[in-house]
Amino acid sequence: MVRRLAWLFLALLPVSACNCGGGRVVGANGGAIRVTLIGVDPKAVTLGLSAIGPSATVDKFAFIATIPLTSTVDQLMPATYVLRASAIDEQSMTLQSVDVPEVIVSMGGITELTIDLSRSGIQPMEQCDGVDNDGDGEIDEAIDLPACIVCTGGQLSVPGDDVRCGIIACSGLDSVVVRGDLSAAGEATCVSTRHNPITTARCAGPQSCKAPNGPACGAGTEVELAKKGLCQTMIACESGRPVIDRVANGTSCGVGRICSDGTCVFFDGGAAPVDAGVDAGIDAGIDAGTVDPSGCADGTREGFLALLQYPAIAGCSGAWSLPGITATTSAACNRAAGNTGTNREGLGCASADLCAVGWHPCRGKNEVGIKTNGSCADATPASAPASSLFFAVVQNSANDTTCDTSTSHNDVFGCGNLGILLTPQKNCGPLTRALASTQPGTCGFNEAEPSLGPWQCVGGVQSHLNEGAVVTKQGCPNTTCLSGGQPVGNSDKGGVLCCRD
Repeated sequence: MVRRLAWLFLALLPVSACNCGGGRVVGANGGAIRVTLIGVDPKAVTLGLSAIGPSATVDKFAFIATIPLTSTVDQLMPATYVLRASAIDEQSMTLQSVDVPEVIVSMGGITELTIDLSRSGIQPMEQCDGVDNDGDGEIDEAIDLPACIVCTGGQLSVPGDDVRCGIIACSGLDSVVVRGDLSAAGEATCVSTRHNPITTARCAGPQSCKAPNGPACGAGTEVELAKKGLCQTMIACESGRPVIDRVANGTSCGVGRICSDGTCVFFDGGAAPVDAGVDAGIDAGIDAGTVDPSGCADGTREGFLALLQYPAIAGCSGAWSLPGITATTSAACNRAAGNTGTNREGLGCASADLCAVGWHPCRGKNEVGIKTNGSCADATPASAPASSLFFAVVQNSANDTTCDTSTSHNDVFGCGNLGILLTPQKNCGPLTRALASTQPGTCGFNEAEPSLGPWQCVGGVQSHLNEGAVVTKQGCPNTTCLSGGQPVGNSDKGGVLCCRD
């Protein structure tokens, strides 16, 4: 016996293929009809669905395991269909069947139907037509529409804004760029451009939100992060944290002009530059005044030996007993330290005592990059034996020998030929070496420590996480170590890279 539809609930809910409002989405190959079946004859075992369109019919069968049962006919081209739902028993006899006319399918949308086969009649859901379709006394209420479609006065329209579009990101257009001349003779500005997200006027058209990082984001807002002038250099602009420093004395800043202590002055062609007719006290780019051009407290440098090429950085060998390179940067023994100083054992000295007056331990990779033109190659003289020199700098790190801008003291970084070789992935360029340990009480590199070298990182159970704060050079007092068959003392195997103030 065939029993017809007793009661049908019909809900038309087209859903935009745009993922704007977090709604239901189907593929780009067409639309779909989703049917929820209730009131099924207990003897039925199979649900049959047929979407009968103007040019083709698509059939779908589903085993009835539980009620209600939901099944979907998809990959339907946009059109108006007749949907036939049938309940079939195990002998393939149709027990119940109903045809639902005028089922509209849109591209990328889902049309939902709920069919109750146990009751009679049809109660449609409300549609945008200015009519009380469901007979509840209200017109055009509670209609589920795609994003950027609203029902107003019985007509579908496109609003200016729709919260279902969400927050539309524009950050993919952000940039940080250099504008101008980065040479010592030019001026340049580091400019950041930021784009705020779109939170209003988000609709681009019917069922269409404005695209992320698209034209609607606009030109953005520019902010000047830093500016360099004559005799200055700028690095790391693209990172958003530009660093400005003066160039080395003697650098050309134009025809007949050179840089002197950050000022572009006239050069008379002889031995001295002239600023407004006054002798600036510069000879071939090296100060002849109170600042020691060697950069080292004992008057001799052991790294970056060429003064004319490197007037603003020096490798200074020597010892110190007060812990730290990242945590202790003030002189403590009147700069008597150094491998040719009066306090070669470094007793009572800090790492800063290796630098001359007017110089300081270099403040990390950026300053070293500026004052070496981006390379540590000349930190170690060609005649230096292997694993014989390490010059430390004030560079912070949180972990994994990776240079960062934190205030953490993990590991000791620098230049030379002694220590762990740093890879580009460590973000430390131009720094090339590090002392880094995974065990307390050690700097983590055998040839730097007793009995081969004087570097020590002793400071309790957490010392392997704070080498920069605890490091000293006290492991070979009175030349008690031996390396390569040669005696080694506290002031050997390097010290500190000093940069001109």
